[in-house]
Amino acid sequence: MLLAADAFEERFPVQMRRDAARMATALASGGDRRIRPDVDGRNQYYASVLPSDALAYGSSTINSISDHAFNMLLNQWSDRLGRPVAANDYADGLAALRGQLADHFGLADTAIVFAASGTDLEYVGLAAAFDGRPLTAILLGRDEVGSGCIHSAAGRFFASETATGAQVVAQTTIDPVFVATELIDVPIRDAVGNPRASAAIAAELAQQADRAAARGRRAVIHVVHGSKTGLTLPTLADVERLTAMHGDAVMFVVDACQLRITPEIVRRYLALGCVVLMTGSKFVGGPPFSGIALVPGAVRTRARALPAGFRRVANRAEWPADWPGAGCLPAASNFGLLLRLQAALIEMERFAALPIERVTEVTARFGHHVMCLVKRLEVAEVPGAGGATCLASETLRTLDLSARWPECDFDIARAMHGYIARRSRQWLGREIRLGQPVRTHVMSDGRAAGTLRLSLSMPLMTELAGLSGAALDERLSRDFALLSAAIAGAASAALSKQAAALRD
Repeated sequence: MLLAADAFEERFPVQMRRDAARMATALASGGDRRIRPDVDGRNQYYASVLPSDALAYGSSTINSISDHAFNMLLNQWSDRLGRPVAANDYADGLAALRGQLADHFGLADTAIVFAASGTDLEYVGLAAAFDGRPLTAILLGRDEVGSGCIHSAAGRFFASETATGAQVVAQTTIDPVFVATELIDVPIRDAVGNPRASAAIAAELAQQADRAAARGRRAVIHVVHGSKTGLTLPTLADVERLTAMHGDAVMFVVDACQLRITPEIVRRYLALGCVVLMTGSKFVGGPPFSGIALVPGAVRTRARALPAGFRRVANRAEWPADWPGAGCLPAASNFGLLLRLQAALIEMERFAALPIERVTEVTARFGHHVMCLVKRLEVAEVPGAGGATCLASETLRTLDLSARWPECDFDIARAMHGYIARRSRQWLGREIRLGQPVRTHVMSDGRAAGTLRLSLSMPLMTELAGLSGAALDERLSRDFALLSAAIAGAASAALSKQAAALRD
């Protein structure tokens, strides 16, 4: 349904309002219910369908589209927003994006598959891995990857509706060839929240793969490069050892959906024969949802024809034309997905143009102000992966709220996240968006501890990179003063509500 044009009166000149409304409607189309806006124009993660003036340190969860990307899309599509995008035009648009991505990451002989979300990308790994044997999906850190991945990684529908509009039964198999797929969860942290040693994780993954092979199954091992809390485990060196040990007998899938990863590291994973999953809606800063899977050419060459069930989750142009069986997919278009991917590429190209010294300064000052906030609030930081520093660990930090508020468990943190998103403008004169809580460890009474995440995005870093020295610190000081006030205020509200409920 087209959003009302009067919702855009304050943001756009009269002649642009209808086009802006059409663009916002299109950007929120072609996905499952997670992407649909409510009456206030926000989805279930509180992202708006329009560019937002929110103080947004929540790219670990989701972003609203930037003014820059929205206006560029309007300029490109304004004369075509009133009619459906033909299948041929959709295919041409995705082909152009494949070329841009190949240039950005320096890819050669790599198949590029698109999907409506990171959760949908799990089906690409299964399609690449299936060789006729039943599959064993070994998922690393289920709480630190997409919540629906426990279903999609096992070849099951994760919702009752797919991005193609098909009505399905959630948690049933997407195709009979995956009916025997089993899922094994390997924890990424210990009971108190410390990341497990890379060598220990690698050993367990290898053991699970050997057990699967002994039972006549093919293992699909998922590793993470930049989890929901910025962890990269096992290390790339251990992934290299695992791939050398197992060769083509095991399919390795790298969950880099936060896309807090450099092109060089992407190429190293691909050279090992790994399928790499990414999204344009986290660190990249594009609107939700958009997924990109990179598949090494040798893996694509060995792939079997796509199972018929993929007709309900994908369109023909989203898969390379030379992928076996792709021609049997529906020749339909998903305009919303095309727009979201284009917005993501706009942000990636802007970020790539930043001088490395500006990126380094912004991440360093961000880290400094995170630690100042931790001290100010008397909270703690959830441990990262030791002394390892990379784009993931430098741009994403996780607060342990239970260190200050012992009553603050995961459910209280969720309530705080919602309070901040809905009420911060009323409290503080500025809308604030943080990353959703993640289950990282349990407290002494067995409850999951409450957490919140602070993260940079490419658009925010591009903005901050325009400042330097004292100006950068002054801006971050103002931002973090508001973040601190929002967290403290939300904790007070959420804990007071809990105490009142207990009294009643």
